[in-house]
Amino acid sequence: MKHQRVYVQEEIEAAATNVWQLIRDFGEIDAWALADVVKVEGSGVGMIRHIEFNSQKLVERCEAYDDTQMSFSYRLLESPWPISDYVATVVLTSSGPDKTLIEWSSLYQAIPEEVESTLKFIESTYRNAFIARLRKTATKL
Repeated sequence: MKHQRVYVQEEIEAAATNVWQLIRDFGEIDAWALADVVKVEGSGVGMIRHIEFNSQKLVERCEAYDDTQMSFSYRLLESPWPISDYVATVVLTSSGPDKTLIEWSSLYQAIPEEVESTLKFIESTYRNAFIARLRKTATKL
């Protein structure tokens, strides 16, 4: 199977350092996701978070983390979705006074008959769930 790629880039009306403070803790996702981290194992790169969302369970591992560059990557170890080898990367950069450019991307494999629907699902999740919620959280700062 060929790797698929999703890339979303949006701007948030808040300073990049403030937005980074909301998402930098790998064990805390409340600022950007409507899910609960129910268990955390370890710390830093290699840290594993167990997430529950609408009775679905996910397990993710921190693959890379750079506090200075305001970025992290994580690998999906377990999920109910028809994807494999999923690795996502989040990068924040300042795009002006009180503005943050957020890039959320991923590489993954999907079964051939699910490629298009999986791509749409992931892109929509980044834009309409993760970034939309982060935008709301950041504007309250």
